[in-house]
Amino acid sequence: MSPAYPPIARLVPHGLPLRALEALLHWHEGCAVCRVTIREDLPFVRDGRLASIVTLEYMAQAVAVCLGHEAFVAGQGVRVGMIIGVRKLEIVVPFIDVGTELRIEVDRDRGNDEVSTFRGTTKAGETVISLASMTIYHGAQPHPA
Repeated sequence: MSPAYPPIARLVPHGLPLRALEALLHWHEGCAVCRVTIREDLPFVRDGRLASIVTLEYMAQAVAVCLGHEAFVAGQGVRVGMIIGVRKLEIVVPFIDVGTELRIEVDRDRGNDEVSTFRGTTKAGETVISLASMTIYHGAQPHPA
């Protein structure tokens, strides 16, 4: 039986309509696997397809989910972060059709409490859509309410 994870909305500071990820499928410290189905109502979908460059945002959101779940498990609040660098971005498939289910996998290479580096992969089934290596800045810890 797979563990029940909190809804994505509890793990990331992104609001709709930009929060695209639908579910956290698997997590362990420094790693997360998330799901999104490309829908007509998602930002940046045009003429029934999405330019794969947008998967960089989905990988960044998966990092936010990974770190958000780490905070959730530790009983802490979610932190706001941002991509400060992309060392490598490879787009293998240029467009993704509406209706395609994507798996976004992220793994922390290294890091500390302020900055970390994650590798990300976006797949449709076994087909690799995109790969990236991102450097993420972690914002300040939220103050307790």
